[in-house]
Amino acid sequence: MKTQILGCCGRYIQGYGEIRNLKKYVDWMGENFLVIASKNRLRDLQGRITIALEGKNVTFVQFDKQITWEQIHHIEDVARKAKACTILGVGGGKIADTAKVVAHDIGAHVVIIPTVSASDASTSATSLVYNDDGTIADVICFPKSPDIVLADTEILINAPVRLFVSGMGDALSTYVGGAVCQAHYFDNHFGGVGTATALAVAKLSYDMLFQYGRQAKKAAEQKVLTDAFNIITEVNILMSGMGFENNGSASDHCFYFGTLALTNRPEYVYHGEGVAFSTCCQLVMQGASNEQLDQVYRFCRDVGLPITFDDMHLRGLTDEEYDTMTRAVLKEAFIHHHPFPVTYELVLGAYKTADAIGHMYHEGGTLL
Repeated sequence: MKTQILGCCGRYIQGYGEIRNLKKYVDWMGENFLVIASKNRLRDLQGRITIALEGKNVTFVQFDKQITWEQIHHIEDVARKAKACTILGVGGGKIADTAKVVAHDIGAHVVIIPTVSASDASTSATSLVYNDDGTIADVICFPKSPDIVLADTEILINAPVRLFVSGMGDALSTYVGGAVCQAHYFDNHFGGVGTATALAVAKLSYDMLFQYGRQAKKAAEQKVLTDAFNIITEVNILMSGMGFENNGSASDHCFYFGTLALTNRPEYVYHGEGVAFSTCCQLVMQGASNEQLDQVYRFCRDVGLPITFDDMHLRGLTDEEYDTMTRAVLKEAFIHHHPFPVTYELVLGAYKTADAIGHMYHEGGTLL
């Protein structure tokens, strides 16, 4: 038997207005705190955080647009001058990733307070660092996950609905990719194989999306808290994060990354939106049943996730562009986490068939 590894954030806290209780959760982490947030999040939340951490020494630093090494080193200089024992990342995925890098480099605790549930970056033990042009410079894997993730639903209900839906698209891939890895003993993102616990979490996240995702979007549109919104928030942030890291990935992201090779095409979709279509492509490539495809396509269509290239603003793709995307997919490491040889013909066929099925569902058709 191969070694199994399960990783997760030290503590996950989710509740309405819970940022007011921040000090209770982080009091043990020292006296000096550094908060990283964007200009707008500092405007909205600096006062609340200052009050919540009354009695602590709190330094705020503004995050500017892109997570680059230059910005990371600047923030690390500020953190060292402040003698920060704990780094708080307040914002989206790039701020969470920045906080993790800074905390690791200076030997501090890390707390993530997501202000959107658009991805599973908050709970993961990985960060992406980018170049100025938006290309990925480094992928960093840390020896531990964040100490605390605090999801305040009072903050999250005010986030853009499209980002909430994008988070559902990212979560949708978790079980689809993880089930393949578990069934065939491919390594997860911690270098071991998944546990039964990890697969159960991934399956639960998958089931919860179909059961509560549609009504959760309605609540998000009204900016109100409901049980469905609360469940999908947990799916997007916690279950998705635990599921992808602890089970592993297959081609669920690879088809999306293939579209990014079209450098002459501006990127329109958010990460989770592209991953949703990529997940459709994986299901087609591995020969999923009509019943599973129908469930996934109907869900994506209903909540507004892409199921065609047109939805991704990639209209009129040429043979040369299909070739570029297909070759890019075949260079992705996880594309080979399948129990069959993944060939050029299979990838191209999945792209075109997934798109055709999506058009059929937009036109009122069905596979059943």
